[in-house]
Amino acid sequence: MRIRTIPTILILVALLGSGARAEIDAKTALKNMFEAERKVCFIGHEVTTITRGPALTSEQTVYRAGIKGMRMEFTSPDRLKGEVRADDGHVLAHYSPQRKELKLRPSRMEPMQSWMHHAGGMFGDGHLDAQIVGKDKVAGRTAYVVQINAHGREGSSRKVYIDTEKWVKLKTEEIAPGGTVVSMSYFTKIEFVSSIPDDKFHITPPPGVHIEREMRRPDSMSIADAKKQAGFTVLQPSYVPDGFKLAGAAIIPFREGKIVSLRYTDGVNAVSLFQTPGDRLSPRFLERLRQGPSRGGEVYTWQQGKMSLTIVGRIPMDQIRRMAQSIK
Repeated sequence: MRIRTIPTILILVALLGSGARAEIDAKTALKNMFEAERKVCFIGHEVTTITRGPALTSEQTVYRAGIKGMRMEFTSPDRLKGEVRADDGHVLAHYSPQRKELKLRPSRMEPMQSWMHHAGGMFGDGHLDAQIVGKDKVAGRTAYVVQINAHGREGSSRKVYIDTEKWVKLKTEEIAPGGTVVSMSYFTKIEFVSSIPDDKFHITPPPGVHIEREMRRPDSMSIADAKKQAGFTVLQPSYVPDGFKLAGAAIIPFREGKIVSLRYTDGVNAVSLFQTPGDRLSPRFLERLRQGPSRGGEVYTWQQGKMSLTIVGRIPMDQIRRMAQSIK
C-alpha cells in the first residue's frame, strides 16, 4: 500500500482557511481589555464577594458604556437592595433609599483611564509580570485567564478573566500571598449592546431625599509640594515592601485642617499612609489610639506624638506594621 503525505504548507493553509488562529500573549490580551474598557457597551448581572473583614456578597445589574458612563443597581443583600450608583463621566451619584440620601462625588471615569494608562506602563517597564494560565467559562462565554504578579517577587496577585471575543473583563480575583482568594467579582449574565441611553447614567431622586455634594477631588502632587502645603511636618516611612514606590501625594480638606495622603504601589497592590495632627480628631477616637494601635484587616491606625496616622493596604499585616514602625 502506498501512503501519501500531505505537505506541511497545505495543512497550514487548511487551518487558516478554517478560521484557526494562533493564541495571543498576556500583554496583548490585557491591552485589548484596556481598549474594550473604553468602548464596549453591555448590560450584565454581577456578583461580588469579599471575604476579608466582614464578609459580604452583593448582586447588582451593571450598565456600561465604555468610559461614557456606568450604572450599578443593587439587588442584594437586603441592606444594599435598591441602592443605585450612576457615573456619567462628570458626576458619580450614589442613591440610598434606606437612608433617603443622594451623594454626589467626582466621576471615577477619569481616574479609571489614568489607572489603565499607568498599569499599561508598568507592564511595559517590567514592574509587572502577566501570563495566560488557561481558559475558562464565565457567564457562558470563553475567557482567557491572565495572572498578574509584581515582577520578581511573591505576594498578592490578581487574576482577570478576559472575554476572547469582546475583550471585556468577565471576572476578577484578588489573591492573598498564601493563595486565598480574598475578593472576586464575576458576571453570571452579560449582553453586549450597541449603545445605552444617556439618561441611564443620571439619577433623579424622589422628593424628600437629602443631597450631599462633595465635588472636589484631591489633586495628586509631589511629596515636596505636599510638605509645602500641609502646614505640619509630613512623615514618611523608611521601609516599604519590595517593589513598592511612591506614586504621589494628596491633601484632603478635613474639618478645619488637612489630611496628607501618601500612596505607594507595586502595580498590583496599593498602600496609602494618611496623617493629620491628632488634635483635629474626635476625643473618643483619640482615646482609642492612646490605648494602642487599632488594627482591622488591611487598616493599621496609631498615634505618634501629636500626629494620628493610618496605613491602608492590600499587603500582609506584618509588612504594614513594619512600615508603621519605620516612621520616625
